[in-house]
Amino acid sequence: MANPTYKRVMEVVAAAADGSTYRIDRYCSQPQGDAKTNSYCCLPDGQLVTWEGDGHYKLPDGTVVTMVASRLCQ
Repeated sequence: MANPTYKRVMEVVAAAADGSTYRIDRYCSQPQGDAKTNSYCCLPDGQLVTWEGDGHYKLPDGTVVTMVASRLCQ
């Protein structure tokens, strides 16, 4: 079975409580023949970010940030 191809589908700008902002990219798999898609979020340097739900993300250092803007990618 081939590995799925991942495509960037969304850019998120998120802010921490101290005012720092971060760009988070969301990628989704493009499975072939499999209806189930997978996704992951990461910083531009590739570090994984955990989606906590309801517009909140946890950075690799444990900082929780809140989405302030988003844009769908083509």
